[in-house]
Amino acid sequence: MEHFAYGAITPALALTLSFLGCLLGVFIAARSRASSGGSRARWLTLSAVAIGGAGTWVPHFMALLGTDVPNSVVRYDVPITALGFGIAVVVYCLGLYIVGFGRPSLWKVVPTGIVTGLGLTAVYSTAPLAMRLAGTVGYDPATAVAATVAAVVGATVTLWCVSTVRGNKALAVAAAIMAVAACSTHYTVLSAVRVQAAPITAEIRGTSPLELLTPVCVLACLLLSVLAYATVGFSVRQNTASEEELLRRARDMYSIATLHRAAAARHEERDRGKAAVPQ
Repeated sequence: MEHFAYGAITPALALTLSFLGCLLGVFIAARSRASSGGSRARWLTLSAVAIGGAGTWVPHFMALLGTDVPNSVVRYDVPITALGFGIAVVVYCLGLYIVGFGRPSLWKVVPTGIVTGLGLTAVYSTAPLAMRLAGTVGYDPATAVAATVAAVVGATVTLWCVSTVRGNKALAVAAAIMAVAACSTHYTVLSAVRVQAAPITAEIRGTSPLELLTPVCVLACLLLSVLAYATVGFSVRQNTASEEELLRRARDMYSIATLHRAAAARHEERDRGKAAVPQ
C-alpha cells in the first residue's frame, strides 16, 4: 500500500483538521469544569464529539485519501467507514466521563487510556475492513501490536491533557500534541496492513474516496462550526452571568448604603430635636 500517493498534502490536511478538532475539544472540556452534574456531562459529550469526530475520525479519513494500491482501484464500504465515526465518539465519551468527573489522578487516567486506546485501534481498523480492492487485506502482527501500543499512548496523553491542563497557551500545546498522536496512530495502524494482489475478475463495488470527500468535508465544517459556536456561546453566557451577578451585588450594596444613610439622617435629626428642647 502507498500511503502518500498525493505527496504531503494529505498528511498536512489531516494534521491541521486534527489540531482544530482537538483544540475545540480541550477548550470545551476546560469549560465543563465550571459546570456540574448533567451540564458537565453535556459539555463532555460535546468534547468527545470534537476530539473523537473532528479530531480523530475526520483526519483519519483525510489521510486515507492518500492511500493507494498499485494495479487496483480502491473503493470503500460506506456503512463500515461511518462506523468508525461512531466508535470514536463513543470511546471518547466513556473516557471523558470517567476522567471528567471527580479529581483527576494517574490511577484513573491510565486504565481509562488503555480502554480508550483499544477503542481507537478499532476506529483506525475500520478503514482496512471497509476497503474493496482486487486482492485480500491482512495485518502484520508485530506492526499491529505496535500500532495498538501507539493508540493506547495517544489516548492516555489525550485524556491527561483534557483533565489537567489549564490556560489557553497550554491548551493549544496540548491540542498540538493530541493531533500529532492521532495522525501518528493512523499511519502506524495502516502500516500494519498487507495487501495480497489478485487478478480483477469482477467489478469492484463501493464508493471511491473522492465521492466520499464532499460529504466528509461538509461534516467536518458542520462539526467545527457548531462546536465553535457552542464554545463561544458558552463563554458569552458565562461572562454575561458574571456581569449580571456583579451588577446585582452592586445594587444590593447601593441599597444597603442608602438605608444606612437614611438611618443616620434620622438619628441626626432626632439628636438635633432633643438638643433644642430646654433641659
